[in-house]
Amino acid sequence: MFISNASSHHTGSHPIRAGLYRRFLVLALLSVLLLSVPGCDFRGTVDDGPGENLEPITVGLLPIVDSLPFFVADQQGYFTAEGVEVNLQVYQSALLRDTALQAGEVDGFLGDILAALALRNAGYAVKIASISLGATPAEGRFAILAAPGSSINSVEDLKGVDIALSQNTIIEYVVDRLLTHNGFSPKDIKDLVIPRIPDRFQMLMSGEIEAACLPDPLASFAAHQGAKLILDDSADINVSQTIILFTEESMEQKSEAIRRMFAAYSRAVEDINANPDAYRDLLVEKARLPEPIRDAYLVDHFPQPQVPTVDQVEEVIRWMDEKGLLEPGMTYEEIVTDDFVSGN
Repeated sequence: MFISNASSHHTGSHPIRAGLYRRFLVLALLSVLLLSVPGCDFRGTVDDGPGENLEPITVGLLPIVDSLPFFVADQQGYFTAEGVEVNLQVYQSALLRDTALQAGEVDGFLGDILAALALRNAGYAVKIASISLGATPAEGRFAILAAPGSSINSVEDLKGVDIALSQNTIIEYVVDRLLTHNGFSPKDIKDLVIPRIPDRFQMLMSGEIEAACLPDPLASFAAHQGAKLILDDSADINVSQTIILFTEESMEQKSEAIRRMFAAYSRAVEDINANPDAYRDLLVEKARLPEPIRDAYLVDHFPQPQVPTVDQVEEVIRWMDEKGLLEPGMTYEEIVTDDFVSGN
């Protein structure tokens, strides 16, 4: 009513001023309307849409080559560019990493299919969102090596020989799959349980044990130092995948943040595959790449985010069932979600 009276008064007495006043009112009203529209500010910019105030997510990593895309995305500022805060927590062992997830200290972690299944079986609601290595046999190599100076020179020579590994882990799974694929029966395979990888490496190189299974880059370093490469999973059989999992609670509450994390991760994968040599220093610093093989080590090709195949998961389920490590009935759908990546 106040505006209407004022307009009538100025219209009757001062036509020019009245016209200016009406223009002023229209501009003022437009300004109010613009400021009240979601996503607009006084500069006329638009917000980032869903997730403008995303909660940060925390991802547990190990200091291994498989973690490289996370380290690159962080170094290059890709998480920030995608509008998400990702805290990377590096643990010195898988046990510490798993404990952190169980305690609710991380939203997810980089691990393997066996670890994901074991957590799910123990009552922790986790799901695999993507693989990080292992789309092809050449990605994420494990190798069985013989000690320098050993009489073992071929796969057949491994029959009945103690092979050092960690029990009920991806390492034991790889050894069993590789050897049975090469015609070994269960009685031909002998396990020597040495849980810590550095201990396994040292005992192999000193000749205290005849054979061991090691992941890269330590397998490459062992061969560089004189160990004999007998068998690996980089040829015709693809038996190991590194995966990225999250808790179901985080997937529900932080779904947009996880999607943006994968967008940043994808950009890092493109960088690594385009110029792998550019990240050798980062591998030495963050992923335990031994300095003596810094320039010779073949940096992995990383796949774009994708879920593991049904066969890749069900092979691990079968093996764990046979070992009595799972309750009956675990399925692919129970442990894998394709909500965050494009699929295979």
